[in-house]
Amino acid sequence: MTEEVNANSSLSTSEGFKANVVNALQLAKKELDDKKTKANFIRIIMRFPKIKAVFERLRGIHARCDKSGDGEVDVEELTEAMTELFNEGRAQGRKLIRSSVVAQTLSISEVEENTGSKKHHLDQKQFIVMCAFGFILAEENKDISTFGGMLANGDDAYRSAMTDVVTAYLSFDRDGKGYFTADEFNGFMTSSKRADAAKSFFTCERWAELDVSGDGKVEFEEFVYAFSNWVSNDDDDDVDDDDDEESQDGNIIRRKNPLTPRITLALQLSKSVLDKQKKDVNFTRIIMRFPKIHVVFDRIRSIHEKYDLNGDGHLQLAELNAAMNELMSNDAQGADAVDYSTIENIFMLSDLDQHGLEEGLDAKEFIIFCAVGFILAEAGGTTSKLMTGAVSVHEKEYRLAMMDIVGAYLTFDREGKGYFTSNEMHTAVVDCGKKDAGSLLTAERWRELDIDSSGVVDFEEWVHAFSTWVTAGDEDDE
Repeated sequence: MTEEVNANSSLSTSEGFKANVVNALQLAKKELDDKKTKANFIRIIMRFPKIKAVFERLRGIHARCDKSGDGEVDVEELTEAMTELFNEGRAQGRKLIRSSVVAQTLSISEVEENTGSKKHHLDQKQFIVMCAFGFILAEENKDISTFGGMLANGDDAYRSAMTDVVTAYLSFDRDGKGYFTADEFNGFMTSSKRADAAKSFFTCERWAELDVSGDGKVEFEEFVYAFSNWVSNDDDDDVDDDDDEESQDGNIIRRKNPLTPRITLALQLSKSVLDKQKKDVNFTRIIMRFPKIHVVFDRIRSIHEKYDLNGDGHLQLAELNAAMNELMSNDAQGADAVDYSTIENIFMLSDLDQHGLEEGLDAKEFIIFCAVGFILAEAGGTTSKLMTGAVSVHEKEYRLAMMDIVGAYLTFDREGKGYFTSNEMHTAVVDCGKKDAGSLLTAERWRELDIDSSGVVDFEEWVHAFSTWVTAGDEDDE
């Protein structure tokens, strides 16, 4: 009993709080080690949409806690909200709320981007930091009551998101010591098997965002503060005042799709895998595989036809969501549930003719949908529940066909930057030096590829053209 009191008392001081955080991080690291799971930040980037959804919920909770309406939460407002959660049974089996612990959690979470004195109030991003602290402390000590720990009770999506936050942090602080340095930050990129993809995300600007205090090291709270910015970055990409006029342009909508940067990262991961396997992509060999790829495309077409309930030749979003419920298991809940926002974003990317949600996707656009879902799920790891085309990612021929699409695309986009130009296509054709490939990839083919006439071809446009070439002999494509 005395040991428990001392443990809780230590949380009331800055030094004791920090010590508990370090212990919690080391326990999280040990759990990863026991499961033989490596902290992989690149994989977590692919789960940003689901983490973002949880962070949006936290922003909503922050707004409800903010009784004064000043955009910040103070100790009194936070304690009141915690008391409500406690009375709802969200801290079942834990000790009563300690005001001193609440105050210390708030103080540590108040990450400041300037050197001003602390106000003992939390804005939305600082509130997310506090929830992350509360989560790891409650995971370490099953007796204490914390805001973040209470939220994790019975909420699989929240628990998954916060676990991702901690795992992402441990990608850099591999000893779980409570901070990491610039050398460790740079070391992550050199040691990562996905170094090319990592370098595209972790720039010098990222380090500046992380080291909020400017002391040359990043503590857990600084990391979470920056991480919340990265996850929500899509909110800040949109737009100037003249965007109302531009918003009618479907091409602009596609380029602004929040999944676009993650598709680029997924392509870079695929490139890293192919480079590691020392597989030179040979477009001519892929052409020889067209008959087998055709069989897979026929299967995808049959799925499209099955779920086209009104028989209009298109899959509307509502029909697609119904298909996902069946294909991805009706029993999936929490973190494993169907991610409808991701499905809609993939849908919009695949809608190359820009007919919108009501008209839906034709058969070739559905193949794009499947290909995009496949590479996102591949990059997200085995736990990813992103749509992979309604066909099991474990089926050999389906997987081979999808990897052929990705490999063929990377023949031209050799850096995995998310697009290629006509000059890059010409260089690749010249380098290939094969008659079959050269005759297929002509100026006429370029016009087929560059659907939006932007001068570049992105992955979705590539899949659309590729599916046309594979099924060139079909009557419905003539």
